[in-house]
Amino acid sequence: MDGAVVGAIEDIRTPGDFYLISPGFVDVQMNGYESWDVSVCDTDDLIALDERLAQLGTTSWLGTIVTAPLQQLSSSLQSLHDSWISHRINGFAGVHVEGPFLGKAPGAHNPKWIVPVDNAWLQQLPESVRLVTLAAEQEHAPEAIRVLHDKNICVSLGHSQPTYDQFNAGLLAGARMVTHLFNGMSGVHHREDGLALMALTSDAVVAGLIADMVHCSPAAVALAFRAKPDGSIVLVSDSIAWQSEWATARHVHVENGAPRLPNGTLAGSSSTLAQCVANTVRTAGVPLQSALRAATSAPASVVGLSDAGHITVGKSADVVALDASLSVVKTWRRLPSECA
Repeated sequence: MDGAVVGAIEDIRTPGDFYLISPGFVDVQMNGYESWDVSVCDTDDLIALDERLAQLGTTSWLGTIVTAPLQQLSSSLQSLHDSWISHRINGFAGVHVEGPFLGKAPGAHNPKWIVPVDNAWLQQLPESVRLVTLAAEQEHAPEAIRVLHDKNICVSLGHSQPTYDQFNAGLLAGARMVTHLFNGMSGVHHREDGLALMALTSDAVVAGLIADMVHCSPAAVALAFRAKPDGSIVLVSDSIAWQSEWATARHVHVENGAPRLPNGTLAGSSSTLAQCVANTVRTAGVPLQSALRAATSAPASVVGLSDAGHITVGKSADVVALDASLSVVKTWRRLPSECA
């Protein structure tokens, strides 16, 4: 498969070697894994992280950095951009900046570093940034969204409790996604406008969803797919480096299946995207095709990755083999000439 293209896609006439073949999984919200913290990784660290993620089925990913002082974020972005343009990391497809222009639902983000929108700072974001999460209730959110839209950066609304008008102003300005549906946002209420409710009933946005069965219950995952059945759900791992120095310093511990701050606040997940796919199908009862689409073509499309998330005749591809339990058993990586 390395350096090759797909010659044909045909029905299997004899027993196959694997239960299921899928495009490689695309994770647009991945902060780190095990001891690898994206925000402080150098190129060699990112290569090692990429190899580990590929073993686990994630073959394309956005390195996600979260709320911090702007100068610190700029330093992380420059380092990540330098690694990205080196073309040494096969699956590193760009950066997701989650914060610091957030709102009334900070979650695990440090509130003292949440600041008003700085359009000049957004204007100078490097081309490696493909996704930015900000809050729709920020005073100048529409202007910020337009700045990012003009730079061809996908905008996701998150850590937010907007009014109906603020939500719609964000959509009109170009926002196309919401970050980790149900988490870090106002919810679903029969008499109030919550971001989760508005996202579930809007055809204009896709919804990121952490299906580790901790951030969302099986019923909530099933509800999301039923409300948005047309490829508008994007599964994300939201995994963090729970074994890193950062996690140790903040006393992050894994409890009941997910990393948490000392006060019990969820700090991300310790699940892989492949585990989220399996949970979505086996625990939440979502059709396999829908779950696979939410981890492959849907995330690739929303952030503009034309060369990921599909197996197409005449093109290179990342391919993952799964067994009957939907566990990853083998991964094949594409190797474009510029990365050889």
